[in-house]
Amino acid sequence: MSDTRLAEELGRMTLFSNLTPAGLGRMAEGARRVAPADGAPLFSQGDPPDAVYALLEGRGRVRVGVPDSAAKRLMVEVFRAGDIFGEIGVLDGSPRSADALVMGEVKLARIPAAAFLETAESEPALGLALARVLSSRLRRTFGLLQDATFAPLEVRLARQVIYLLKTDSVKTDRGVRLAARFRQGDLADLLGATTRSIISILNAWRGSNLVSYDTEKAFLFVLDEAGLAAVAAGPRDGA
Repeated sequence: MSDTRLAEELGRMTLFSNLTPAGLGRMAEGARRVAPADGAPLFSQGDPPDAVYALLEGRGRVRVGVPDSAAKRLMVEVFRAGDIFGEIGVLDGSPRSADALVMGEVKLARIPAAAFLETAESEPALGLALARVLSSRLRRTFGLLQDATFAPLEVRLARQVIYLLKTDSVKTDRGVRLAARFRQGDLADLLGATTRSIISILNAWRGSNLVSYDTEKAFLFVLDEAGLAAVAAGPRDGA
């Protein structure tokens, strides 16, 4: 029997907002709610693509990234309420391209691959919405590749912090704070860098009153958005 409430929750997500009631019901019928513990893995690189995940609610996030043989990690993206992930393997039938790890408290809908694909085949609106999501993610991936090739690490970090501010931030008396907790190692993983290099940059930024960082709670506050944007713009010719 279809979970009417879950169908309604899925329908409030941007990706699924234009689906018919029948399409939402079809996905909800096969889906189940999951509330993994903080730090729990959802899937690992190389796993079979058996489901798409929709992040329904929660103060936590889901981190998607890849390891390498030297135990370093590259954080590909951080997903929050309203996002879906795990769709790439389901669409092309290939093994998972990354790991997915829960950070904090989240509630997810686990939509089996078959139910998701059946809905996509019968609902043109889902195909168009998916194309928009994937196009946006491809643009971001291209930008990251371009930055990794041409931009200094400090510039890349500034651009990532600004991106995270735009996607999910909280205004406080101390400045604008990234909504999610980011340890210094997490920030390093965003760029495929070492933790030591990120600490060095953050210390320089703190000295310039661009940011403050709560090491105990792993919260990053931006004190001077214009100044950080100037760093993100990169060095001027001749500077």
